[in-house]
Amino acid sequence: MAFGDVGGAVTELVITCQTPASGTVALTKGDAVKLTGAYVVDNATDAEDVVFSQALATSDQNSAAIPVKVRGVCIFDFTGADPTVDGVAGVLASATDGSVKTPLSGNGVGVNVKVDSAASKVHVLM
Repeated sequence: MAFGDVGGAVTELVITCQTPASGTVALTKGDAVKLTGAYVVDNATDAEDVVFSQALATSDQNSAAIPVKVRGVCIFDFTGADPTVDGVAGVLASATDGSVKTPLSGNGVGVNVKVDSAASKVHVLM
């Protein structure tokens, strides 16, 4: 088995949420999203917002059902300094919609398990 391969009966948890009822929606598959209401997610984030999950589909529609991964390894785009892989550090949302960053303080959410600096990608166990 290669590093990062997953196996077993349950390796990730996906739930159905929805996009905001009004305003601009520009979710892209793979985006980090925050929870903005009861099962409502959005990728329009401010720096240091808490990342709730990862969008598993693309949508530009209001009140559309969208699957999101809330448990498992999520591969996010990151901005700024490389996230740390130390068994405790995670991420928070960046000011760039759909991306994450290293928290200014604390550990953030999830646990970083791999950083690909060249591609600006971080693998986070949520």
